Amino acid sequence: MNSKLFLLTAALFIACSDNSSTTSANNIPTNNGQNTAEPSYTNCIQTIFEVQSAEVSSFSKDGLFIDSAYWDKGTANSRGNSIYIYKTYWTGTHLDSTYEANLRNGEWTYQTTINTTETKFVREGNISTLISTKDGISDTTITYFDGDSLATTYTDEGSKYTSIYVLKNDTIFRPNQKQIIVMDENDNNTCYQKDFYDGEWVIWNRYEAGINNGMLTLTRTSIEDGLDNKTVTFFMHRRKLQ
Repeated sequence: MNSKLFLLTAALFIACSDNSSTTSANNIPTNNGQNTAEPSYTNCIQTIFEVQSAEVSSFSKDGLFIDSAYWDKGTANSRGNSIYIYKTYWTGTHLDSTYEANLRNGEWTYQTTINTTETKFVREGNISTLISTKDGISDTTITYFDGDSLATTYTDEGSKYTSIYVLKNDTIFRPNQKQIIVMDENDNNTCYQKDFYDGEWVIWNRYEAGINNGMLTLTRTSIEDGLDNKTVTFFMHRRKLQ
């Protein structure tokens, strides 16, 4: 499972600085006045759906891929005390190494890991197969993705797991779970994950899409008792391989 998570979380880096700012994905002009954001950048629901696809098809020829991420494990009142940063470095289409930085109890620790996992990616129509092998043990992920439905099945240590997502009318459904992601009524760059709990739909996470330093960002904030808890921001590019 560790090798699979190593692949699927692919590429994390702290891409923000003291003078950086997050801007609505609907309001990023290029030099010629065009909007740099592709359609999926301007819709939080579609962005999440694409990111989910990218995680299980991280070696596809196009689509979003996660370049970097920044976790703050504190609450809204205790930001900056517990930080985790994860970045990957690529050689062509292959993951070369990862870098991690962790702030805990006032001290930073750092770690660089060389990737020794071998990967093979095959796509036929809407079906993609990713095989990752490490130390002679292989994990296989099979993904069906047609832009509106996403189904993934992967094997791990002899067990098989399947996840299904359906995108419809600005909502992501998980048919095998009581969970939905819906768009904010007034802002298509914000949406909420809701779980059906104790007879009602309860907000579990808030997602906010934007653009920061030229990269698409997706920030997930955990909600606990109606208050902001830990947060993570993913920084992404759109992969275009020749």
